[in-house]
Amino acid sequence: MVSTLVPCLVLCSDGRHFPLVEGLSAGRGPDNGLLLEEPSVSTHHAVFHKVGERWLVKDLNSTNGTKLNGARVQGTAPLSEGDSLKFGSVELRVEGLAVLQPGPAVAFPPPFPVPALPVPVRPPALPFPSELPPPLPSQIAAPPPLPAHRQSPKKSKSHAGLWIALGACVLLLFSGAWFLRDRLMPGKGTRDFLAFRENAGKDPREAFAGVQAPGKLAELNQVLWPTVEPEAGWTYFFRTCLVTGGPRIGKRQAVLFYHPWSDTALVTEWEGQKRLKDIEMIPGEALRKGGATPYGGALGWTRLQAYAPPAVGMVTAQTLKAFEKAFATHTALDKALPWLGKAQAREACRVACSLQYAQVVKSLAAFSATYDQPARMAFIRLLAEGDAAIAKAPETPQESAKALKDLPRKAWPGFQPTAFVDTGVKVLVMAHHKESPDLFLGVVFRRDGEALVPERMDLLSFNACYGALK
Repeated sequence: MVSTLVPCLVLCSDGRHFPLVEGLSAGRGPDNGLLLEEPSVSTHHAVFHKVGERWLVKDLNSTNGTKLNGARVQGTAPLSEGDSLKFGSVELRVEGLAVLQPGPAVAFPPPFPVPALPVPVRPPALPFPSELPPPLPSQIAAPPPLPAHRQSPKKSKSHAGLWIALGACVLLLFSGAWFLRDRLMPGKGTRDFLAFRENAGKDPREAFAGVQAPGKLAELNQVLWPTVEPEAGWTYFFRTCLVTGGPRIGKRQAVLFYHPWSDTALVTEWEGQKRLKDIEMIPGEALRKGGATPYGGALGWTRLQAYAPPAVGMVTAQTLKAFEKAFATHTALDKALPWLGKAQAREACRVACSLQYAQVVKSLAAFSATYDQPARMAFIRLLAEGDAAIAKAPETPQESAKALKDLPRKAWPGFQPTAFVDTGVKVLVMAHHKESPDLFLGVVFRRDGEALVPERMDLLSFNACYGALK
């Protein structure tokens, strides 16, 4: 249900509306934006934060607690359209989020491999091309059409059998993509860590409390999150990161949680699934270059003189390949990444990651600063069109157009903005899909006076990019 176009809280007792704004605090004290003069409400009861397109509520250790749909909130919890919130005995309803929330879960098949990507080219000076030049047709292809219904593993295998019947060449390509699905989506080697990623995306404090983690996590929090609270930072990171693992050696395994949009890599060493032996955050650039300075501070994909979506895919593929190479025979971070042995190297990595992550947060803050921000509204309207949006973006590549037409309509709202670039001439919005962080959508708008006109849409896959690099 959508009773308002503006995200807000509705007081159930009298119907009053309170617009949701970043940092809105609720409580009995007069300094709260949401003043609730009720004895069961604490002076400072809760606070609201926005991470990407998601609203979060955080309980401030209130006496009577914060309840979301009847369940007590421990730390931070995400909000959805129609949710019931209770601060003490005061009940409120969440409205106006429906236009931003994803639809029902959608299953995605393993993407089909694509032709090899070009070698990265360093730009002369600009961090990002101002005109957003289109890629060559052979640079990248879109993933295959998405099915309307979730398929079981058995059906996926029979689907692979159909491809095998087409010929040995197709068999080799498809088997590569299927292997990739096990590595990135992930499969046997990292399937156990999907639960950790999912839990950390909902409540990072609880997820880390559920494993034996080293004290280094507290050190990371102090450096990594200068612009957002650690819980909000980790929530966004884990909701939009990819997962891949090195081989198990004895009881131990190295697992990489890679965030392609900020080009940051959380490298971890596990003993089983409950004991986290070591953890470190490093820039993707440092992993790709084996620790060679400089450690970063800039997003790797903005360094390429290429159209951004393929550039993101290319850098991601190179990072995952570098991880595989480094951890092929070791699980211990200090052995696989000997350059991390020096304290100054780790500190430099953490600072660089903090800078890179801050850039992404800043772009998303600009994208969502106000509800009627032009780029945000243009993106929401375009997704609301479903496959009719393709005709409004005439430069959409044929491969992407075909894949987008086959998208179930309920899948379209699942694309949530992850990166935003405004060159002044054109605007680029890149979004990941909530049900599959492997899948992402790039949309280019050109400026026509005060209006933003859709120009092209690209539906891409990290799996396909990685398959091309392999």
